[in-house]
Amino acid sequence: MRSVTTKLAALLEVLELEQPRVVSRDDLQEWGREVGVTWPVDVSVRRLRDRGWLLDLTTRGVWEFAPASRAGPFGAGDPLIELRATLRRHADAPLSVAAESAAYLLGYATRRPAREVIGAPPSVRVPPALHGYRLVHWLPRTPCVVRDALPVWSAPTLLAFMASRPALYGDWPNVGDWLRSATVETRADQLVAELAGRPRSTWARAAYLVARGGREDVAQALLATAPQGRGPYYLGDRSRSGRYDAGYDVIDSTGLELADS
Repeated sequence: MRSVTTKLAALLEVLELEQPRVVSRDDLQEWGREVGVTWPVDVSVRRLRDRGWLLDLTTRGVWEFAPASRAGPFGAGDPLIELRATLRRHADAPLSVAAESAAYLLGYATRRPAREVIGAPPSVRVPPALHGYRLVHWLPRTPCVVRDALPVWSAPTLLAFMASRPALYGDWPNVGDWLRSATVETRADQLVAELAGRPRSTWARAAYLVARGGREDVAQALLATAPQGRGPYYLGDRSRSGRYDAGYDVIDSTGLELADS
């Protein structure tokens, strides 16, 4: 059983009330000031760590909070905990949950990827604490959504990325289970914004995907806006035979099959 001194009790009470996933040094300093803690924040950190209320993370200056409900100094097993910690320390960092991980947190895919995926703009270097994740470079042009208290790619960003970088999306066999759900939440103007400046191959693949998802209206709007180019365009491995869709000039070798409605 984890102990708590009388002087720590007030600070711990705030932590139990707030139930933060991660706690920064600044958080502890602010909450300590609110409850009348007079010693330096590093003392609070040390005492809470020593008693198992704060758990070390790779991200410096941030800890995982282990509430009393866990009955011990145990982590929650959150695979995105280091991303949470980084964003807690650098709230303006242009990082988000991406690709297969986004599909899961958006409620589309039913299984988490074996390795979580985060996204960052091409010029951004991520801190060493995030090197355990798979990183994809992409700049979302539609706002991220918040899921599980994290910034997550929106459906238009996800679909545009899949159309532009199909080799970097790692779970094509299961896309058919949720493609209709994603296209329902996607407007043509959002995809146009995401695809701006990209070659016709990307536009054609995006149009093909949303058409397979039941949104012919969005697909035709994309083709009408797309730059000129000559196909056919591959979606998937070029070394494999695929399904040719003449309407979009796309050869689909991903094995994409839509689930029954």
